[in-house]
Amino acid sequence: MTTTETTLLDEILPDFDVAAKYTIRIQASPERIFHILQNGIPTGALTRLLMLLRGIPRIFRKEECGDYSFYKLKQSQEREIVIGIIGQFWKPAATTVEINSLDEFMSFQRNGFSKAALNLRIIAQQNATSLLSTETRVVSYGSAKEKFGTYWRFIKPFSAMIRREILRKIKKQAEAA
Repeated sequence: MTTTETTLLDEILPDFDVAAKYTIRIQASPERIFHILQNGIPTGALTRLLMLLRGIPRIFRKEECGDYSFYKLKQSQEREIVIGIIGQFWKPAATTVEINSLDEFMSFQRNGFSKAALNLRIIAQQNATSLLSTETRVVSYGSAKEKFGTYWRFIKPFSAMIRREILRKIKKQAEAA
């Protein structure tokens, strides 16, 4: 397997406005890493703290708002998992849209919203080593382009911290086996 082949993420969100990718080398088989991912994406203290801070505005918001999380869009056994979310992430109390299928995610293009897809991709290497990468892609529609662009410039370093922590947590679990 080479790193230039088409990914599930390429199929799901080939066109995007912003992207960020991070990679880590793990002394474990793709099967072991994929097994960990099937139990959920591990988070650490930093991720929980940043998500807690992100959620503070919801405490002060009176009206009801959607509180949907990422939806598993597609996976390839022992190779890749792609999750997605749709919303207005730049708002103090981010509005999200419920996703019930890959088709809903793929066809969504409403003005004023963004959709994000994130993958975790495993690439087998020699000597029982694997590369694990995560890439986040976001596309925005209409009036959301500028709003999300401004938001992304602010949150990109924090998003990077979260993605790197997730990769380190997966590495720790996989190598402990």
